[in-house]
Amino acid sequence: MSSSTGAASGGRALSATVLIVGAGPVGLLTAVLLTRQGIDCLVIERRLPRQSSAPKAHVVNPRSLEIFRAAGLDVEEMYAQGSPRDAAYHVWFLQTLVGRELGVISTADARTDALTPTPMLNLAQPRLEAILEREAACHPGVEIRRGHAWTAGRTVGGIVESSIATNGASYTVRSRYLIAADGANSTVRESLGIGMDGDPAVRERVTIHFEADLRPVLKERLGFLYWIMAPDAAGTFIAYDPASTWVYSPRFHPTTFVRSDYSDDHCRTLIRRAIGTDDVPLQIRHVVSWTMAAQVARAYRSGNCFLVGDAAHRFPPTGGLGLNTGLQDAHNLVWKIAAVERGRAAGSLLDSYEQERRPIADINTQQSLHNAARLTPLFTNATAALASGEVSAAAAQQIRDEIEANRDHFTSAGLQLGFSYGPPVHGPADSTRYDPSIEQGARLPHAWLQKGGRRLSILDLLDLGNFTLLAGTASRAWRAWADASSDLRLVSLDDSVRFEGDWPGMSTIASSGAILVRPDGHIAAVVRDDSAASQQLLSRTLRSYLTRIPGEMTPSNSLSGEGTARPEPGR
Repeated sequence: MSSSTGAASGGRALSATVLIVGAGPVGLLTAVLLTRQGIDCLVIERRLPRQSSAPKAHVVNPRSLEIFRAAGLDVEEMYAQGSPRDAAYHVWFLQTLVGRELGVISTADARTDALTPTPMLNLAQPRLEAILEREAACHPGVEIRRGHAWTAGRTVGGIVESSIATNGASYTVRSRYLIAADGANSTVRESLGIGMDGDPAVRERVTIHFEADLRPVLKERLGFLYWIMAPDAAGTFIAYDPASTWVYSPRFHPTTFVRSDYSDDHCRTLIRRAIGTDDVPLQIRHVVSWTMAAQVARAYRSGNCFLVGDAAHRFPPTGGLGLNTGLQDAHNLVWKIAAVERGRAAGSLLDSYEQERRPIADINTQQSLHNAARLTPLFTNATAALASGEVSAAAAQQIRDEIEANRDHFTSAGLQLGFSYGPPVHGPADSTRYDPSIEQGARLPHAWLQKGGRRLSILDLLDLGNFTLLAGTASRAWRAWADASSDLRLVSLDDSVRFEGDWPGMSTIASSGAILVRPDGHIAAVVRDDSAASQQLLSRTLRSYLTRIPGEMTPSNSLSGEGTARPEPGR
C-alpha cells in the first residue's frame, strides 16, 4: 500500500477495480473488506490527515463490531482505546453535572451482551479512523490518497472514469466501480443527480468541542452521555474521554449562527454553567454549527456507482445510528461486488444492495426522529420543574416517567441486531429487544462454543467471502452437496464442537437440517432435513444469488485488458 498527500499522477490515467471516494470510517472499512476479498481499491480523500478535529460520532454498536471482528480487525484494541465499560454504559439526566440527579439509564444489558461477542463501545471517531486506516495500509491492494478531490465522473463502456484534482493538477481514474463514501454533502451523489427524501433541516445545532478533566466533577457519575436540564444551561455533554475530551451542545441557541458570538470566553461560560461550577480549567478546541437532517437517498445505485454511509442517508444523532448504518452498508455491498468480480454472480446481484439497505435506512431514520421528538417533553417538564425552585414529588415522578419513555433512544438492541433482509426487509417488533431468530434474512444468532481448544463465537465460523453451510453430523448428504459446489464452505457442528449454552439453530441441525448463511452473516435459507427437496431448495437459493447471465462482461476484460496496476503518485 502507498499513502500520499497531494501528489498528482503526471496526467496519466490510473486503473483500479474500485475507487472509493472518502476516507472516513465507512470508506476505510469498505477498503478493508475489499482487500480481504482480494479486490484492489484506490481511496481518495479531499481532506489532509487530521491534525485536530471535533470527535464526531462515538457509539459503535454490537453489529458493527461483529463486522470488524469478521474482517480481522483488532477489536480488543478498539475497546482499549474506548471508554471503560463501567463508564460507557450509563446515560445521566441531571440539573447540572454537579447538581441534582433526575434519573439515569443503564444501557448495559446482560441478556443482550450474551447474544453478541462484541458489546457496545464508546470510541471517538478519529481513533476509530486511525485503526481502520492503519489496517488498510497493511495491504498492497489498497492505496489511500489524501488531498485528492473527486470532481466529476462519467461511465464509458461499463467503466467509470473519474476526474481527480489535487494541488492545482488533475488526473483520471478508470474503475469498474465507484463507491461514494464522501459524506452528507456528497459531491458524487450530486453529480449523479440522486435526490434525497425527507427533512433537510430538522433542527439547527451548535457543538462545542473542549478539553478538560471532569473526573473530579463527575465522581461516581460515570457515563458517556449527560443531559443537562437546568433552564439556563439545557444541553448535552458527550464524554469521549472523561479525562480529556468532551463535547457540549446547548439545546437552545440563536436561529442564525454567527461564529463571533461564540467566542472562547462565551463558550467557557456556557460550559461552566452546565457543569454547575466555575472552578474547572478547560480549553475550547472547536465550535461547529450544523443542521440536523433526516433524509434518505432516492437511489443507492446508478450504474456501477454506489452510495454508502452519510452519502446515502442522514439521521439525527439521537440513537447513534448514522455511523453504524453506514458500516453495515459497506458490509452488505462488498461481498456482492466480490461475487460479481469473481465471475460467480450476475451484475444484477448488485441491485439487491439498494433493495436491502434503503429500507433499513428508512427504519433507522424514523427511529432517530422518534428519539429526537421524545426529548422535547422531557426537557419541557424538567426545565419547568427546576425553574420553580422546588421539585415536588409528583414533578420528580413525571420526569422519571419521561426519562423511561426515552429508553429506546439508548437501548436499541433490536434495531442493532434484529433487522432482517427478509424478504420482505423489516426491523424488529420492539427496537429495545433482540430476539434471536433462525429465519431467512436474519443475522445468524451468536453463541459461544468450544472448538479445538479455543473459545469462539459461532459467527467466527462464517466465511467472509463465501456462503457457509452449517450442518450437524447426522447426514452425509450435506457434505456431498457442499463438495459439489465451489461457492460455499461446509461447517460441520459435530462432536468436536461444544456449545456453552443454548443456540436457536441447534434444533434445526440436530437431526439432518442445515442453515445456509450469506457472506455478510445473514441467513439465506433454512431446511429441516436433508431430503432431495431440501437440497433442491438450497440449490435454488444459492443460484438466486450466484448464477451469472450468459454472455455478460467478465471482470478480466472489464478494464480493456489494462489490469489494475497503478503507478505510484508522481510517476
